[in-house]
Amino acid sequence: MNQQEVRTFLERYFDAHQTHYVERHPAYFQVELPVKVDKDLGNRPFYWTYVEQLGLTSQPMNMTFVFDRQTAPPDVRGEDIAFGSPRLQQFFASSERHGRYVRLYEQTSSDLSGQQTALVPWLGVNYKVSFVCDRKKDLLFSLGLNLIHGHIEENFYVRMEQPVLQPALPAYAYTMRPIFSLESARTRLRTHLSERIGAEDASWADLAQERLAAELEMAEQFYTQPSESDEDEAGRTTSRARRIEELRWQYEPRIDVTLINGGLFYLKKQ
Repeated sequence: MNQQEVRTFLERYFDAHQTHYVERHPAYFQVELPVKVDKDLGNRPFYWTYVEQLGLTSQPMNMTFVFDRQTAPPDVRGEDIAFGSPRLQQFFASSERHGRYVRLYEQTSSDLSGQQTALVPWLGVNYKVSFVCDRKKDLLFSLGLNLIHGHIEENFYVRMEQPVLQPALPAYAYTMRPIFSLESARTRLRTHLSERIGAEDASWADLAQERLAAELEMAEQFYTQPSESDEDEAGRTTSRARRIEELRWQYEPRIDVTLINGGLFYLKKQ
């Protein structure tokens, strides 16, 4: 990430938390941290324990982030932030923690007749599928399920890039009542994902099993050599079991599925 990308990410992060900007400048900006963000980034856990236990009114914390120190005014005191900095890693962790599940509405405007726009509920989920052996391949699947008629759309993230989405329901819109429950929708998405995984070329697993068999054969040949004493034999038995376990962990093919994030999205009919 270059500096402009870092700034864009932070601005999107703070906008999502409806943060108040105290000052904006091409080289830096200053924000007043919302409570949730302050708890993640402010590094003052004792303060929040004190405030919450006594029921006191919290005092917001201001932070200034500098993206270009050379063009920033010399009197600006702030934290330099760039890709790889520990502070940015905190932002990534906070985004993952608070942004794993979202509820967003497509923004609409009233037409001349004054009619409201119906928004259709979708369950969108992003998965990472890892094909693992002594090698590894990751695939990303973005799936969306229409909670009205059950249609599943792949590459759902592409559709999410088009509309303007906000956490608040727009004034001239209403949400349609879903037919499918979230549990039913999750089951359908998992079934669809299993079918997509099953359609992938499985030759990688066969080749991994062949490499595993070759490694196990070499291990057996090594450990079947005669030992000089019973004590050596006991040690070789333990070492052999450990080596076989290591080989199976390294070579045996498996598929890991990780849910990255997801949410409810209310979109206009297409």
